[in-house]
Amino acid sequence: MKENASKEKLFWKMENESGCPVCSLLMDYEFNLLANIQYDITNDDSLRKQIAMGGGFCDFHFRQFKKIANGKTNIVFLKTIIEVGPYKKENFKINCKICEKVHEYEIAAVQIFTNLLSTVETAAKFEQSNGICFDHLKMANNFIKDVALRTWLGRTHIYQIERMKEDFVYMNGISSFYEIDREKRGLINALIQKLTGRKSGGL
Repeated sequence: MKENASKEKLFWKMENESGCPVCSLLMDYEFNLLANIQYDITNDDSLRKQIAMGGGFCDFHFRQFKKIANGKTNIVFLKTIIEVGPYKKENFKINCKICEKVHEYEIAAVQIFTNLLSTVETAAKFEQSNGICFDHLKMANNFIKDVALRTWLGRTHIYQIERMKEDFVYMNGISSFYEIDREKRGLINALIQKLTGRKSGGL
């Protein structure tokens, strides 16, 4: 499956979602990739054996695959791994094809994000959002050559976190969690994702 990260998708997520827009793009891509792979594993014997020869998926993607695929597909796939026997190699290490594809997509998405910051209008919109996670901040800094822009992005990142304090003080003063406005409650996951990255996205 070929899917490209785009400026339009990233900008939309920055404006309309509370978490890291790059993480959100990645999670959409990851889900679609897993959905396609589980279909292929179910129906394509040759592809199933090819993926099984690599040992399947990493821990994170195996858990995601298990949730998306039905029980029979999981059984057939694990049976194939046993049959082709990649684990018999002395230096066995899983070669997760999903990780490879997601990493390529992630690099492209971060590069698009850094390009978005080149306009005053987009930078202002980003500043008012909850921003990106620490992982993607580090990646973005590797692509940004302008020292002033890197400094601004780092300061904005801290500002976006500290700005949430007022919301958490407000929520802490409400006795019942379910009395808190849904949008405010969304800040819980948004801050966790900002601190930890996309793998908290299933919270």
